[in-house]
Amino acid sequence: MQRKPFKQSHRLRYLLVGLLIVAVIIVATVILGQHGGKKTSETSQSTSQSSQSQNKSNSTSSTSATSSNAPVSSTDEAPFPSVPLAASSAASEAIHAVVNDGTQTPIADNQTSAPQVAASSSVATPAPKAVTFGNWTLANFNTVKLGSATYDQVKASYGNPTNLVASDTVTANWISTSGAKVTIVFTPTGDNKNLQLVANYKVQSGLQ
Repeated sequence: MQRKPFKQSHRLRYLLVGLLIVAVIIVATVILGQHGGKKTSETSQSTSQSSQSQNKSNSTSSTSATSSNAPVSSTDEAPFPSVPLAASSAASEAIHAVVNDGTQTPIADNQTSAPQVAASSSVATPAPKAVTFGNWTLANFNTVKLGSATYDQVKASYGNPTNLVASDTVTANWISTSGAKVTIVFTPTGDNKNLQLVANYKVQSGLQ
């Protein structure tokens, strides 16, 4: 019995099946590779976010430590004193006690003149006038020590403020008729037995 030759159609069929298998393997490899790459990327991103979070936390701690240890200018700001919880009612009373101290009236500028000297023509020549801001000369402003000067001391020396704003602190403004201005912020400091409004910030403009 003579054997029939291998048909061309069978060869083509096997070739197509082989190509199909190879294509399936390639597609499976690509999909698995993308999945693994995505997983690696997610892991890397998670690690990066964790690292950034930790770095941010460390940076915040470092900034906080730096801020708390930073030197404070004695002419502009002083460390903000904290009021114990037990003294909160006393602080409220101390602030309420000064609410009505604002006069709403600008301070008259002091004008001092040197003695007038008579000229040969018998016409007096006025000396230059030194304008100051009430008792608030620049030198006097500089004597107000932050962290120790109390509201009562400042008021005793320089008079009632032009206006005053009271919240959890007291912001007192002394304003002159010429527009010069002094602002001092007082903060309740101490305990309920010895609580005072102490200056912790001051600024001026227009003083001579």
